[in-house]
Amino acid sequence: MKKFVRFMVVLILIVIVALTILVFVEPTDVTVTRTTVIKAPKEAVFEQIVNFKNWHNWSPWNKLDGDKMKMDFYGTDGTPGSGYKWVGVQTGAGDMKDSAVNGTDMLYNLTFTEPHAGSAWGHFKADDTAGMTKVTWICTMHFGKPSNAMLVFMNMEKLLGPMFEDGLKDMKTFVESKAPAAPAPTGIEVTEVEYPGHTFEGLRKTVSNVAMGDMMKLFADAKTVMTKNAADKINGTSAGLYFTWDTVKKETDMAAVFPVSEAKTIKDVAVFNIPKSKAVLAVLRGGYGKEMEVHGAITKHIAEKGETKGTVIEEYTIGPNEEPDSNKWVTNIYYLIK
Repeated sequence: MKKFVRFMVVLILIVIVALTILVFVEPTDVTVTRTTVIKAPKEAVFEQIVNFKNWHNWSPWNKLDGDKMKMDFYGTDGTPGSGYKWVGVQTGAGDMKDSAVNGTDMLYNLTFTEPHAGSAWGHFKADDTAGMTKVTWICTMHFGKPSNAMLVFMNMEKLLGPMFEDGLKDMKTFVESKAPAAPAPTGIEVTEVEYPGHTFEGLRKTVSNVAMGDMMKLFADAKTVMTKNAADKINGTSAGLYFTWDTVKKETDMAAVFPVSEAKTIKDVAVFNIPKSKAVLAVLRGGYGKEMEVHGAITKHIAEKGETKGTVIEEYTIGPNEEPDSNKWVTNIYYLIK
């Protein structure tokens, strides 16, 4: 009997030591990534991604519960802050929320409440590729200590990877059956104008042009510091100044700014004096789903003229801060000519 008790004590100690080691060896964040190529315009694909009400067309989790899943949508679908709360039989319960979106990227935050509390964050990316659209689905799950020790028994690649593959496959099937084979004419009007010139103040930073969360944070930080220290000097809506856009490194040197009547010395805030200059202008009306298309039209116009582009300015005349309905947004996009 004593030998058995001694054996059990030793066994328990071994298990405790093993679990302790696993807590420090196993990661706390696990990322799963899957990609597919869809024979359809990027806009048709992105519409399925950013609008949560379209997820029933392809989401592997919606398929699990079908009509038994209860969904409560909130916010303006397709814009940051929108999302839905769900309760399902096999999928448990939780909250899916859009945290950032532009013409190529959508980031989301996922919170699980049942059967177990947990969190994850994901990223969809849609890129034009030879007349088709390459879609990348990335999801990172967080496992706090000591629950991360259980990852030694759970291969998230094998558990979630096939579901991502099924979801992308169904998205591909649906979009290719519904979308036109090629983009319709854009009707984007590009005009040559004189940029009036402004003095801007705000925050400048080099960020990854795929990390929309970083860009959104820069704009939020700029708004906070400017409204706190120079609200009486601001004489227009927010703008983005883009000095470089490196497609290889996927980085942009940019500034999130506000036009001001006169510069004011503020700690960590930069001043940008943009003089009157020749420019090319296109107006983006509505959400940011076609933003890259507008930039492409301007770039093509400049190339055909044999001119050299300088700083890019996006003036958010009517944006999410002023109007919740994305159909009413207006963005003036200027390319200054050197």
